[in-house]
Amino acid sequence: MQQSKLGRRAFLQLAATTTVGAFLVACAPVTAPAGGVGGAAAAATPLIYWNYMTDMEEIESKILDAFKASATDVALSYEYVPWQQYWEKLNATLAAGNPPDLWNTAPTFYYEYILRKQLVDLTDLISQHIDMKNFHQTALNGYDFKDRTYGMPRNIVTTVVFFNKTLFKNAGVETPPLDGNWTWADMAEKAKALTKDGNWGTQALLDPWWIDPAIMGNGADIFNGEFSRDLQGMTSNYDSEVAVSTFKYFSDLVNVDKTAFPSGEFQGMGSPFMTGKVGMVYDLNWGPHTYKDATFEWDLTMMPKGSKSQLTYGGADGLVVSQATKNVDGAWKLIGWLIDPKTGGDFLTQSGAMPVIKTKEVIDAYLQTFPDKNIQAFVNSANIATSVYTLGYNEWKDAFKTELDKAYLGQKPVEQMAADATAAVNASFDRIRSEFAKGATS
Repeated sequence: MQQSKLGRRAFLQLAATTTVGAFLVACAPVTAPAGGVGGAAAAATPLIYWNYMTDMEEIESKILDAFKASATDVALSYEYVPWQQYWEKLNATLAAGNPPDLWNTAPTFYYEYILRKQLVDLTDLISQHIDMKNFHQTALNGYDFKDRTYGMPRNIVTTVVFFNKTLFKNAGVETPPLDGNWTWADMAEKAKALTKDGNWGTQALLDPWWIDPAIMGNGADIFNGEFSRDLQGMTSNYDSEVAVSTFKYFSDLVNVDKTAFPSGEFQGMGSPFMTGKVGMVYDLNWGPHTYKDATFEWDLTMMPKGSKSQLTYGGADGLVVSQATKNVDGAWKLIGWLIDPKTGGDFLTQSGAMPVIKTKEVIDAYLQTFPDKNIQAFVNSANIATSVYTLGYNEWKDAFKTELDKAYLGQKPVEQMAADATAAVNASFDRIRSEFAKGATS
């Protein structure tokens, strides 16, 4: 199984952690890294922060306003931009040389910023001020690059299975185990038993971002060659025997077993799960918020076990600092404020994603967000989560999805789809490597 290689030697632990917030010294003056401005920030130095979670503006703005009142040497302003416009607007400001000082990001876009030398290297600041042993390992996956760290993880998402308890009860089928002790064969069997009276047992795992752990859990690597965030020396392995058999499992749910609903079945009806006619679906941590008003009983559990191991998709949103900032001090203070459960806790527990901090106090608060649901499944999933974030991740994943969809739609045999997907992903790798060759870091 390929895992990220975080240079944890760089993360030095603090001498003691006696309270929830003691894992960091958020407001201590720091020395700016190379490329930033040295010394403590000047009085009321401007600092601009952006976030794409517009639904969290009301909650986070209170946290930001409290920071403004506390850090009087920082003149903070902030903006929330909808996801659809966020990346285009951010990239335009980066190209123009006037980006926000600090912004919310994801590992999917992270490496482009690094290779373009648009981010401050936070490795030394993290090693001096953060005790990373209090972070879920999943949160660290994706923020490493050549043993340096340019972003601070904040919230985790993992993939789990949501199931319609009412549908299971009415069909006389035992619900999936809450402890996650089940297999893909178990899921297929339950799906068959549920598929009747106009109801569907499950859905195929359509998302190309989430299917990699299923392949890896069945014992195959996603890539040939040593894993590298910049794609150097790597080729796709989606045509391996294990990958093909994994694709076939999900394709057969739609085209052979007919227990997973086909594309377009619920078109124009919103969430298929919310119709009450699907027994099991895959979703991320914001699923409980999405399904809270359902007219049926539901719960959630971990993704099934593969033939070799139990894995799920997982990664973290994080905070990055622009290389163009004139206020590294202020940006680092705000990072500390936002990730510390004492000051940023409302956002951490209510954003839908899971906090990166794994202290008992933080986990207990997170579990209470939906006390009648098996939220522990998210916590447990953080321990088995993996991802393969790389340079150009979205591009090659889109190339993969284009081919994967053809198998699920019955337009192409799975074996041919896998071969074509491998060729398409490798072509994307070549283009991405070529584009960023001049910007590669040493």
